Amino acid sequence: MSATLLLIRHGLAEDPHAGQRDADRALTPEGWSKTRAAMRGLVARGHLPTRGVTSPYRRAVETMACLQEAAGRAFPVEAWEGLVPHGDPGAADLWLRSLMAELGQDDVLALTSHQPLLGDLAFQLTGRSQEVKKASCTVIRWASGLWSFERHLTPSELRSGA
Repeated sequence: MSATLLLIRHGLAEDPHAGQRDADRALTPEGWSKTRAAMRGLVARGHLPTRGVTSPYRRAVETMACLQEAAGRAFPVEAWEGLVPHGDPGAADLWLRSLMAELGQDDVLALTSHQPLLGDLAFQLTGRSQEVKKASCTVIRWASGLWSFERHLTPSELRSGA
């Protein structure tokens, strides 16, 4: 049995304002536009999520909304506190293993989160390191209890496929 994990970094967010919590930073108008295009490109490449989990931070939630819009249908989405920017990749790995074990053949789990967690998590799962730009996606395969790197899609690659 195999399933797919999509590690998606949130889109371009507003700079922090005085007194504003980091968790409340929203996507900018440019962030919305580019993230929508990137998520359309991700879906056009055949990565149609069956389930989603997002960081509770606003910019990650809004990025997941762009993915649902691109998918053209709602899929179940929940938030998990472990997906915050400085979350623990080891704890996320254990948590993900339990989620992936629940998925069926060909299911696709999409995560929207932040740096440095996503880069650290991709390395934790696959041993590969790459630059994780905003609105990029690392595609990881889950089969027989093992993770394997499939590919990393940059934002410009995703937008060119929209």
